[in-house]
Amino acid sequence: MTLQYLLPVALILSACSVQSQSQKGPVPAVVEVPSRESQVQFETYVDGLDEPWGFVFTGDDHMLITEKKGDLRIFADGKLIGTPVANIPTVNSGGQGGLMDVALDPDYPDNKWVYLSFSHPLEGSSGPSMTKIVRGRIVNGAWISGQTLFQADSEDYVDTGFHYGSRITFDDAGRLYFSIGDRGLKEQAQDLSLPNGKVHRINRDGSIPEDNPFVGQENAAPTIYSYGNRNPQGLIWHPASGELWSTEHGPRGGDELNLIESGKNYGWPDISYGINYNGTILTEYTALPGMEQPASHWTPSIAVCGLDVYTGDMFPEWKGRLLVGSLAYESLRLVEVKDGKYLGESEILKAEGRIRDVTTGPDGAIYVALPDSIIRMTPAVD
Repeated sequence: MTLQYLLPVALILSACSVQSQSQKGPVPAVVEVPSRESQVQFETYVDGLDEPWGFVFTGDDHMLITEKKGDLRIFADGKLIGTPVANIPTVNSGGQGGLMDVALDPDYPDNKWVYLSFSHPLEGSSGPSMTKIVRGRIVNGAWISGQTLFQADSEDYVDTGFHYGSRITFDDAGRLYFSIGDRGLKEQAQDLSLPNGKVHRINRDGSIPEDNPFVGQENAAPTIYSYGNRNPQGLIWHPASGELWSTEHGPRGGDELNLIESGKNYGWPDISYGINYNGTILTEYTALPGMEQPASHWTPSIAVCGLDVYTGDMFPEWKGRLLVGSLAYESLRLVEVKDGKYLGESEILKAEGRIRDVTTGPDGAIYVALPDSIIRMTPAVD
């Protein structure tokens, strides 16, 4: 892999100077990534989509798919239903905003709850907005019984058009985790009174778990689970290890793979392996006391987006590994982790388009959202 730029000498020296002060020293960047593309083949599974952002299987050959512009689509029995789901909440689709993640309740077969994240505008479909979490049911092609689970205070809405975060996942106890990016206001990621630049945890009905780390703390939002997160667009609970993993966009360099733990500070913007987009130094530090190091980072940035744990039987040797999507590198990575540590990665798809989301299907195949389609990856035939 060819480096697109070199980190400034001052930044490298500063990393060495703080290593003895930090619980963990600076982490090396991912450099060599072997290819396993020859081990897979793929075919188009869903065609005719418009910027799919998230998708989830509701059954064999049945799927819900979000499109950035604000439509929730149904795919059933090999066919994309022409009419989107009616009565979906209005989104601000400007910039990086839109209708983003979709997830099913852990008890979906019984209660039919569907969860959505989206960039919610205060008025109309533009202007100040913030990530919002809702749930509802789909009956006869329409969204009904809608409930708001998380909505920021109106004074916390901002008119920047990026860094919404927005992934949703559930732990073994059924608690809901979601991410909100820093919204381009990087200093606010360290402010516990504000929702942006954080990973949040709530119960499925929107109530607050009593053991959330900042419950009862003055001037701290009780939903916050971790902070100092720039823009986590990948978030997944590992069903085997019980670990919460995230992939987080860095600036120019410093995309991160993080093990998210309760109450921890992940450092943005005080520490980073990236630099400003114009090439200037963002921060002198890659490590500081009281701030977590990533399990790994990608420098140059690959623009990480979409994250899953492979849980199928079609690729048995890959079970338990992370599936990491990339926008800029148009790459799907297979990442091995164990006991909260990064062990290595390989590339299983390349140059087919920007990868926004990825999931393991009910059949054990790997499904990947590209700019206008979803593809199905299976083992290559010799």
